[in-house]
Amino acid sequence: MIQQLDYFIPGWLGQSNTFDMQYVCNDAAGPFAGRIPAVVAYVIAFKARRDRGLVDCNVSGSTNLCRFGATFIRENRAAILDVYRSYARGFASCYGTTRPIIWFMEPDYYQYSSGGDAQALSPAEAGQFMTEMVTAVRTLLPNAVFSMDISPWVGPNNGRDNGQSWFSNFNMGLFTFVNTSGGGTQANATRIRPSNEMTWAGVRNVTGKPILADTGYGVAGTSTGHDAQWDSVANVNARIADGVVGIAQYNPSSNWGSTISQIRPSLSAVSCY
Repeated sequence: MIQQLDYFIPGWLGQSNTFDMQYVCNDAAGPFAGRIPAVVAYVIAFKARRDRGLVDCNVSGSTNLCRFGATFIRENRAAILDVYRSYARGFASCYGTTRPIIWFMEPDYYQYSSGGDAQALSPAEAGQFMTEMVTAVRTLLPNAVFSMDISPWVGPNNGRDNGQSWFSNFNMGLFTFVNTSGGGTQANATRIRPSNEMTWAGVRNVTGKPILADTGYGVAGTSTGHDAQWDSVANVNARIADGVVGIAQYNPSSNWGSTISQIRPSLSAVSCY
């Protein structure tokens, strides 16, 4: 399977206050040599879980990130940035500062603005803090490439404006990609998810960025299995036309490498952006 991959997602970043991902560098120098690591930076949520016991919004219980996550950010802004610096410094040491490494920034970041916290971040404040987090990493790890989380329900009317009212608050010049993260995605439809209005092409047009899609996972990261819809040439070509340039199967089947090699010759060329 590895020979068919362009990038790999080795783990979620931020499970400690200090760098704990030496294994990513080992993988990138060993079995995954020549493939680009793409780490999921979930620093805020992991730190809030450790320090305050806050759980994800889709986990039962009232002490969650929607209700108290923004308050946590306001009270721990400097500490969050220190965690980002620790990981950036760690990767600079073991991975180097020349080869690309993708950082998927803060899945569900929108929840800190819209989740119902009494101290919710305004969209402008959310944009400013995202700039601070990216800058903290890039200062120490200049080879980092950043991707902004999509969350297909952002903005009014359940994502109908394709995130225009949200993404306009961010310096999108800091980002190379936008990406989906968890919850499942539709390979065979123009909408990213059936319950949300946002479309693949719509968010591509609004952000101006190519999309890295994923097949998703269940509550708290549980496996939902291989999504065969993303193995269909017709589906993938339709999504390429909408701006998707990569797909990650979070729980691929054992023969996914063979599947990729079979369908790759029939896939449309990906546009350069």
